Amino acid sequence: MQVDFREVRIPDDHEQLAEFLCNDEWPFHGQRKLTSADIAAMEFSTTNVATFWVIADGRAVGLVRLLDLADIGDGAPLFDLRIGSAYRSRGFGLRAVRWLVDYLFTTYPELHRTEANTRHDNTAMQRILTAAGFTQEGRLRDAWKSDDGKWCDTLIYGILRSDVRN
Repeated sequence: MQVDFREVRIPDDHEQLAEFLCNDEWPFHGQRKLTSADIAAMEFSTTNVATFWVIADGRAVGLVRLLDLADIGDGAPLFDLRIGSAYRSRGFGLRAVRWLVDYLFTTYPELHRTEANTRHDNTAMQRILTAAGFTQEGRLRDAWKSDDGKWCDTLIYGILRSDVRN
């Protein structure tokens, strides 16, 4: 299946973003269910954030938000990956993570590393990160509070430019 990535255009894509993000559940994010007010408060296209649709056969199946881009020269950008529930466990997450690593290291020659955080119970994301070449670098105990009030450990992953070259 052909998978493409297209940058989100604001305000043109705002309605599609709201529909995609509000009409699904995100069990491993801070909020399982988003509202239109939540969407209005999120950054999608600024000097610090870039957002891309994950497109499969002409349909938006996911969304990748690249965060902390303003500090790219001396920092490590993070990302937010959301694959729609109807498309999970079909390889789109791994394709998206591989694409974003290539995009970041190609677009930003000064970039040394990028990072990812996931909850300890999100085993699917852990498998994706490992398959994409990330290394688990740490664990923060009870650092992620879910919307049901449960505390989860945060796993920290990183990938260096030299990891990609090797």
